[in-house]
Amino acid sequence: MEDKHLSIKHRFAFGAMIAGFFAMTLLVYGPLSLYVNGNDEMWFSFRSLLLPVTVVSLLGFALMTGILSLPKGGIHKLLCCLVFGVSLGLYIQCGFFNISYGSGVLDGSQIAWKDYNTYGAIDSAMWAACIALPFAVYMVFKRSWRHILMVAAVFIMLMQVGSLAVILYQNQNSLNKLSHEVTIDGMYDLSRDDNTLVFVLGSMDKSYYDAYKQAHPEIEEQFRGFTEYTNALGTGSDQLVSMPSMLTGEVYKKDTKYSKFINNAWNTYNAYDVLDRAGVDTRIYADDKYFGNAAVRKVENIADRAQDSGAYWVIGNTMYRYTMYNSVPHYLKRLFWMSLNEYSSFKSNSTYNPGSDDQFYADYTAKGGFTYKGDYDAAVRIYDLKGAERPYRLTATAEKNTDGTTLEEQIEGEFYIILQMLDDLRENGKLERARIIITADNGDAEYNQKPLLLYKDKNSMGAYKTSSAPVSLFDLPATLASTVTTSYKDIGTGMSFRDAESSPWNRRRFFYLNTGSNAESRIEEYKTNSSAIGADELKLVNKYYINGGKIDNYVLGTELTFTEDETAAVYCKSGFGHTNGWRTIINAAEATMEIPIEDIPENLEDLHAYFSVLSIYRETDCVIYANDEEVYTGRLTSDVRTNGLNFLIPTDVIGRDKTVTLTFRFPELEEDTEVIALTSFKIYKQ
Repeated sequence: MEDKHLSIKHRFAFGAMIAGFFAMTLLVYGPLSLYVNGNDEMWFSFRSLLLPVTVVSLLGFALMTGILSLPKGGIHKLLCCLVFGVSLGLYIQCGFFNISYGSGVLDGSQIAWKDYNTYGAIDSAMWAACIALPFAVYMVFKRSWRHILMVAAVFIMLMQVGSLAVILYQNQNSLNKLSHEVTIDGMYDLSRDDNTLVFVLGSMDKSYYDAYKQAHPEIEEQFRGFTEYTNALGTGSDQLVSMPSMLTGEVYKKDTKYSKFINNAWNTYNAYDVLDRAGVDTRIYADDKYFGNAAVRKVENIADRAQDSGAYWVIGNTMYRYTMYNSVPHYLKRLFWMSLNEYSSFKSNSTYNPGSDDQFYADYTAKGGFTYKGDYDAAVRIYDLKGAERPYRLTATAEKNTDGTTLEEQIEGEFYIILQMLDDLRENGKLERARIIITADNGDAEYNQKPLLLYKDKNSMGAYKTSSAPVSLFDLPATLASTVTTSYKDIGTGMSFRDAESSPWNRRRFFYLNTGSNAESRIEEYKTNSSAIGADELKLVNKYYINGGKIDNYVLGTELTFTEDETAAVYCKSGFGHTNGWRTIINAAEATMEIPIEDIPENLEDLHAYFSVLSIYRETDCVIYANDEEVYTGRLTSDVRTNGLNFLIPTDVIGRDKTVTLTFRFPELEEDTEVIALTSFKIYKQ
């Protein structure tokens, strides 16, 4: 039947199928797959992308269907063949034909386009073939060309749906990220009537405070009303374990991924639910790594930027620019280049920057100190400060010295900040009614189990005193809840610091040591039933390993991390140090990974390996072997830090057991030392 005799119904059916192919390829599969593959670069959550993708894809589908269906005869045929050919080109370009352009970043100023003319010619030929193909089908199969194109379109769309389902399943944990931001909003705003201030000083061991107090005997007068707990047991050995435990009372045991743990920890009923119901304005200034999804509704200064007015426009605009860059022919890509920094363009300028205590104090003084507001009856402020953590750059008067200072100066500067803030409260008549907690995320000796803990209760203004009560920093959530209710037994330990003073000396307390390296990375659970909390007196009662100690076969294309989730650690055999949640360091002259692969497609010549690099500690030569065959030789420089480690693994070196053993060697090194910090890796088909 000639096209001019086709009814609108038949044209609509065919046009809708071709429009669906176009919309699925460019408007749905493009941005969603790119989000998953580039998840680390995205400041927003996967769910935030779904609304703009749904709206744009439906509008695009409807518009394209109308464009293809309304014309008759030759124009209808021409448009349908053209859109099918373009959609096919988009599919092949995005899935199979892109290259990294050396730098691999979306920044046109860093791509030497003229160096890729040969690739550009090949790419253009591919596009010409794709566009010509449906016209050739029409010329050869005049009676059945529509059915052929419809079947082809449905087949490719099903392949995209299947591929998208697989990568979403493989990366489902990374999709749960929240587009939250810890802001500095209200950082120095307090209540006129009732305030609770918590200062968490990083790695402030009790012994450090003892030395400071000895050098400053006047501190006991300045800290009138405070109780020093000399027998305080921390929650965990480092921030990754201790901070979530102190904030929520929940324990990270590595038996589940950290991202899942932190979400669950904030989903549980905790102190912030109690404070919120009591109308307390609660704000926590700490790294966003310590907050799960539910923190947005429990803590005032944690904002979900994806829910702000205009965020969906920014998300959709940047992601579709990224999609166009990834999908169009080589000679058009420069029209869509952009810096990855543009993904952060909607983030607030008021983001809290942990560890910059000089800036924290400078901002405080610039605002003229605290502002006491009548907007809320009570306020809780938790400040996570650098404390005694290295590197030391804080002077005794809380200024920054880029050349470095000493531990003693750093500690002087931290207490200088705290004392200035206490003087502010005192001069404004607010100190007596305030509760002040000065503590640490962990200690800095033995198992790091002995942190500083000072506590001033409301209306407490008597002489400084000490207490050997068996307190635990797991008591912090209940202590916060106790400021607004007497019913806090189901919060944390159910015991406040004051309650602990009347508890028996043999109170059961727990401590969690984040230890081990490589596949032996684990959490060790220690218990004490006495007042003694030395490392020799803590009893080991449990060990918790990543993934329960199991080593699963690696699925090609899955991104594994060396950060808080530590999903890469199970494959590390030697040379990889202990992660702190932000990176894992290769700290040996030779390091090995053993990776059993789930499935390797037949007739595949090479696998592509990529390691994301956070820092280079030693500029040195690096040689990487895959099953004893050299696959990479280079020098660790700033270029490697920017572009990562990229190399090919020939499949013919992989044995029947489908296991790849990667060996990293640094021939210039004569002894083990910190070399390079990694954040993730991926092995995938070219």
